[in-house]
Amino acid sequence: MITTTTMYKKNYHLRALLGILMAAAAYNPAQAQYVKKQADEKALLYNYAKATSLYDKAYNKKATAESARGAAESYRHMNDYVNAEPWYAKLVAMPEHTAQDEMHYAAILMNNSKYEEAKAVLDSFLTKMPGDKLGESMRQGCDSAVKWLAAPVRGGFQDLQAINSEWSDWSTAFSNGKIIFASDRPYDSLRNESFLGSNYIRKSYYSWTGNSYLHLYESNGFDSSSLRPLDRIVNGDYHSASASYTADGSKMYYAVTSLASKGRSFLGKDEPYTLNVEIMERRWDTAAGNWKLSVLFPYNEIFHYPVGDPFITADGKTIYFVADYGDKGSGGTDIYYSTRDDNGQWQTPVNMGPEINTPGNERTPVFDNKGVLYFATDGRPGMGGLDIFKAVQAKGAWTITNMRPPVNSAQDDFAPVFSPDDFFWFSSNRTEGKGSDDIYSFKAFRILVFSLSGKATDKKTGLPLSNATITLKNNETGKPADVTTDEEGNYRFPLDSLSSYGLAAERNGYNGVTGVAVTTKGLLESQELHQDIVMEQPQPEVKPEPTAPEPPDLEVNKHFKLENVYFDVAKSNITPKAKPELDKLAALLNENPTWKVEIATHTDSRSSDSYNLKLSQQRAESIVKYLGTKGVDKTRLVAKGYGETRLLNRCANGVRCTEAEHQENRRSEFTILNK
Repeated sequence: MITTTTMYKKNYHLRALLGILMAAAAYNPAQAQYVKKQADEKALLYNYAKATSLYDKAYNKKATAESARGAAESYRHMNDYVNAEPWYAKLVAMPEHTAQDEMHYAAILMNNSKYEEAKAVLDSFLTKMPGDKLGESMRQGCDSAVKWLAAPVRGGFQDLQAINSEWSDWSTAFSNGKIIFASDRPYDSLRNESFLGSNYIRKSYYSWTGNSYLHLYESNGFDSSSLRPLDRIVNGDYHSASASYTADGSKMYYAVTSLASKGRSFLGKDEPYTLNVEIMERRWDTAAGNWKLSVLFPYNEIFHYPVGDPFITADGKTIYFVADYGDKGSGGTDIYYSTRDDNGQWQTPVNMGPEINTPGNERTPVFDNKGVLYFATDGRPGMGGLDIFKAVQAKGAWTITNMRPPVNSAQDDFAPVFSPDDFFWFSSNRTEGKGSDDIYSFKAFRILVFSLSGKATDKKTGLPLSNATITLKNNETGKPADVTTDEEGNYRFPLDSLSSYGLAAERNGYNGVTGVAVTTKGLLESQELHQDIVMEQPQPEVKPEPTAPEPPDLEVNKHFKLENVYFDVAKSNITPKAKPELDKLAALLNENPTWKVEIATHTDSRSSDSYNLKLSQQRAESIVKYLGTKGVDKTRLVAKGYGETRLLNRCANGVRCTEAEHQENRRSEFTILNK
């Protein structure tokens, strides 16, 4: 039977010692004949610290699977994963070991962050128990844990040392400016030490841990000097933990273990009993200034099932809790909820179903002010032990994600809650803590995520342009990035926060686009920016009609030099640089269709006279031919090559001259023969 006195803060800690009521006289340690039997008796009374030494002694006398299992289980219940590991290693090496022993061994290895070794043990377990959901979940968790550890969630992580102690501190709540949490630090009981004449059940300490029972404490923020236990009306002699308050602070719900009172008999059974954890409601008496009326949750099952981890909604109309109602649930402890009707009566609890609950143990449910559920479970792939998960409901379906490191660790992580300043508080028994359980806070860095998307289109047709190169340059870093638009013309870039960019685009057959500004500066929410790009094909070049030159004296038989009409060495073809000047001459001749013109070209004195004469004639004819292409009637044109016969300076044959002087002689002219 799953029971309580650790307030089941761990998946296997739902057991309670309070039930060894009528059985105390049945166990007389003096009558024990064997060390193994003595160890079993200590374990039955949850005195695991003493049981471990006795199992060790029994194993040394005779190495049996029972003694190894007893030692391993005792260390496991004490959350001493380091010492539990070698005992499980011995146990699973024995032929008498069970598949369940392998499951527990794998869990311990995960608690010790030995994920590869845990996977090997789980592989063996799954050959014996194929399809076991918990085993498969743990196997998947080993792989996930390695990935998560390599990329933990970034944020501010804090060990709340002002609250934590060398004892167990966990399960925080907030009400009226105070921090409330559970702790098993020393607590003085005013009641009788022994119970029903038994020396096994003590009020001063809990034999499972050797510490005090859990009680609720409060403090004014982080002022450790203000730390004090809640009133004894709230804290009994046994466990009190997991407090939850309505928004106005008028009602408190918490988990307790207590003795049976009148009307709650032991059914007349002369045998050991286990009193399970139950939920208590307290109401604040404003006049008296303390908690007064207590009401037990009507669906407690102290003789059969544990019911606890209450979370009350702000309006007090719905309570969420965990319970192990036997075969009514998914396995282990499940999350349930109950609503209060108009008469103030709690309705039959509703299981939250397989989307939330697993074959493992679900624990410590809580909702934030946005309706997001947070809870702990060992039934989903995780780091080891209990992990905290986030569940978001949309359109009737839940999306559940692991909170990952540093919130989750290889040990138990549980009891999530948000503080008034929106920090995420939780509890953990991770090895680096101050005590067995400690309280931590975490706030993820607010990482804004930006992107830029858009479509490139043709300006004229509006059709998308594929294969356009889009360039985004970060103005802060100077670093450019390029993408190519897809078949629909779409592109997308990730953007940095607090950055400005310049956007440009290029595509064959289109004019480039530049100077498009994009910025994430001043944006306070993650978002995708949108910028379409419209591209235009270049227009055909329209050359202006050349204007006719207007020399001052267009006289007949006067020579006019054609500026910039030159030829390549030993060539007669028209060069591109000469065409604009010849176009002007063509325009002039077309405006004066009666003119007859001589086109003359001249060379310098270099090369032979005959060669120069021939070359100049070819050049003159090339000019005539070109003018003909511009609409000038070639019958009006006379091509004449003069070679070197009309030099303008002294640079005749054999005379040394500069290149500039030779250039003066190389020229093209036109002469109006008649109008």
